Amino acid sequence: MSQHSATEPADVDKAQIAKKLLSEIQAAVKEGNILHAEELRDKLLTANPMALGEIIKSAELIEEVKTAKIDKDHLAIWDKLYGSLSPEEKNCLYYSLKKVTVPAQKVILAQGAINSRLFFIDNGQVTISFPKGDKHIVLAQLGRGDILGEYTFTTISLCSATAVSHTEVQLMYLDSAAADGWEDKQPGLYDKLVNFCMQNGRVDEIIKRKKLEKRTSIRHSVEGRITATLLTREGKKTETYFRGTLSDISATGTCFLFKCSKKTTARALLARHLFLTFSFERGDRKLTFSAVGQVVGVSLHLYNDYSLHLRFIKRLQEEQVRKATFQEI
Repeated sequence: MSQHSATEPADVDKAQIAKKLLSEIQAAVKEGNILHAEELRDKLLTANPMALGEIIKSAELIEEVKTAKIDKDHLAIWDKLYGSLSPEEKNCLYYSLKKVTVPAQKVILAQGAINSRLFFIDNGQVTISFPKGDKHIVLAQLGRGDILGEYTFTTISLCSATAVSHTEVQLMYLDSAAADGWEDKQPGLYDKLVNFCMQNGRVDEIIKRKKLEKRTSIRHSVEGRITATLLTREGKKTETYFRGTLSDISATGTCFLFKCSKKTTARALLARHLFLTFSFERGDRKLTFSAVGQVVGVSLHLYNDYSLHLRFIKRLQEEQVRKATFQEI
């Protein structure tokens, strides 16, 4: 009868691999090469997920060097944000940011344009303005310690104002694609960041206070169906279409509910033009008409339900609105 040792050769090999990888991680950390250290730790997790001692030690080493390398000035400016995070969340956020210097008189955000970034102003001044007719009304000056782009980052919508660098500006920014990857690593971090944005964002509060986006036409709640066909950049119909349930309509825009399985797909509709076919019924009374609209906002609800907000390219006739709301048919 053959005898088996307490430790199988394969287990010995795995233990040696774990020790070797930990040694390589220590060397990478000592050199300050965090990216390589994280790649080696991923290898360790795959090669020997039972090597808890090495796995825990490698995580501690990486987090320590990450914390040590964080820009202390940036940390001090954003103490209110980073102070609400765990050490792991703090490192995750900081190392998801990218640094950029913007020269004076450069457009950072344009009113009505797409933006997927949240900006943290470390130094410099940014002028916020809103177009009204042929003029731009200056709303505010943002500077050190202010965030920018929070509305479009925390919702799926177009920029509500224009931001131009008044002086040279040092920014750190977070792209929404980077934040999408937090769900597995730090699941509570995104909600904490959104909460910070809601409490500390200034631009949209200023616009609301000055009522610059006050609607020029009355919205009516309606019941009806809509078919939306995606248009090319040249305005031609594509084969992509989807259906939804109308929520409201006015002479200048509409809103409807639709199902979408992926947030990235819903986000991709922002600023696109759609050919809209409306269908209304009440008893034996029916009405259909068409219009072209641009997507200006997308709101997420529960169970993959979204609201799509559109602005019509050509204003509807008041008669069409009255008929759609069955005031006249």
